[in-house]
Amino acid sequence: MKPGDTIIILPSIALTNLRLDALIGQTATITEVNVNADTIKGCWVQLPGSYLGEREWYIPYNSIGI
Repeated sequence: MKPGDTIIILPSIALTNLRLDALIGQTATITEVNVNADTIKGCWVQLPGSYLGEREWYIPYNSIGI
């Protein structure tokens, strides 16, 4: 997983906790991978369109499908 890769946003409890369930099923492009002690925690992604006026969102690791 690296910047520029395309992902599909999957359902997860973490995504629900962030109140981003409306993004489930959308594709997005990774802009930044969030790594902590060699463990991927999630990614900042850019959506093809906007959601709530923003195109860039943080998606937790367990909601990322490649």
